[in-house]
Amino acid sequence: MFFGFDGYEVNDHAREAICKYHMGNVILFTRNYRDAKQFYELIRDLQALAMEYNGKPLLVAIDQEGGSVVRMMHDATWFPGPMAMRVAGEPDLAYRLGQAVGREMAAYGLNLNLAPVVNMATNPNSPHAGARCFGADPESCAPWAISYIRGVQESVYATAKHYPGIGNSKVDLHLALGSNDRPLEELEKVELSPARVAVAAKVSTVMTSHEIYSAIDDQPCTLSHKLLNDYLRGKYGFEGTVISDCMQMGALSRTIPTPIACVQAVQAGVDLLLVCHTRQVQIDSTMALAEAVENGTITQERLHDALARIEKMKSGLKFPEKCPDTQAEFAKNRELAKYACEKALTVIGSAEDLRCNEDEKFLLLAPPPVALTLVDEQIGEAHLAKTVGETYRNAKCIEYPIPMDDKTLKELCKEMESFDKVIIGTYNAHTELQQQKLMEYANSLGKRVVGIALRTPMDARYYGSATAVLTYEYTPPMVAAVMEAMAGRRKPTGKLPDDVRTILDATK
Repeated sequence: MFFGFDGYEVNDHAREAICKYHMGNVILFTRNYRDAKQFYELIRDLQALAMEYNGKPLLVAIDQEGGSVVRMMHDATWFPGPMAMRVAGEPDLAYRLGQAVGREMAAYGLNLNLAPVVNMATNPNSPHAGARCFGADPESCAPWAISYIRGVQESVYATAKHYPGIGNSKVDLHLALGSNDRPLEELEKVELSPARVAVAAKVSTVMTSHEIYSAIDDQPCTLSHKLLNDYLRGKYGFEGTVISDCMQMGALSRTIPTPIACVQAVQAGVDLLLVCHTRQVQIDSTMALAEAVENGTITQERLHDALARIEKMKSGLKFPEKCPDTQAEFAKNRELAKYACEKALTVIGSAEDLRCNEDEKFLLLAPPPVALTLVDEQIGEAHLAKTVGETYRNAKCIEYPIPMDDKTLKELCKEMESFDKVIIGTYNAHTELQQQKLMEYANSLGKRVVGIALRTPMDARYYGSATAVLTYEYTPPMVAAVMEAMAGRRKPTGKLPDDVRTILDATK
């Protein structure tokens, strides 16, 4: 069991989970991270409790994917996500970024990264995929995924997620259950690719998805013996641990109580369970598992099979002797992240359209960074409109809200009429007609128009004749890269991978 809790220090929730209910692992979020010293001391204190009461260390996990999904901010390094790192360079760069992520995590005392996402971004409208993935073609993406995993695993365990794949999801699985109804031949070619990548990279952990893959089973993967045993372990030969996505996600919890689902998941082949949020649900799930072992619903063979894998992971865990000096120890990491973001920045059209003179008059419209799914936690760290406004004194910079109402759309369209150059940042424009109309109206005026895709390159399908700037993620280092390109200090050299461009062109 992994439990999650709120707070920057060991509180009653965490103490009870470890000392009374003997939960053996913890998952941390930004709700637990204030700064390096506090985070290090929190993990140290959690481990001390675990050793005192259970005699075994905790697996301590976070989702440190990079890009739009990170848990450590401020004095930690904000690394690029999968698609950005692929666009930025060869697989060796992904390996170096993986090394840096793993070393930085280990410096705090973390030991399990719930990353990378190795799904394929085949659905441009997916709530989950986009730039969180390396791309859309399994064969093309595999070298980057394998290199990244190997880099991470020099210091901490990595996780290939989400098996078999949620890149084609049509619903947000945090909220509701979805079904992938592709034929088996297509599933094996695309969705099941994470299994092949995991085995090739010798990844320690594979995370299950809660989606149904109807050509194989009528149960969500997390509860599917066929997918976890016949395919993942049998057909693909995976020998590491299987971890669930959060068992409290709506895909499961809206149809089955979490404690019951936890028991069924273990029966199906899940070794580690994430129950990330609610204290009572964690307790009830723990008691349900204990009862299931006692009455034989979970067999002794299944129990010891899972425990043996977990014991193997825990056998070599070490905790750092001192808190990291983030300024000194992470300086090279920040330079590497900066380099990757600058190399990833991609322009489709004329890079000169993006370039702005110091005293140039232009209009920039952009939203704030907001969490669009429950996995995002990068709110408030990088505001493009504010950053540009502080640099270009004659520019008018307006931050528009998400969602945008028709009144705001009308006002922004009116603003465009007074400028010869208009720069518009979009943020998952496929979810909001108003953002699409904003670009459409700008192009109709016959002005110089630049669209900045702040989260997914798929926004470029709405840009028409405008120059498209692809950032892949709305983060501080990527906003800094945009500013370098606007000033003409860096020429964007990123090239959208052919497999991603094919998806983009097919949906224009």
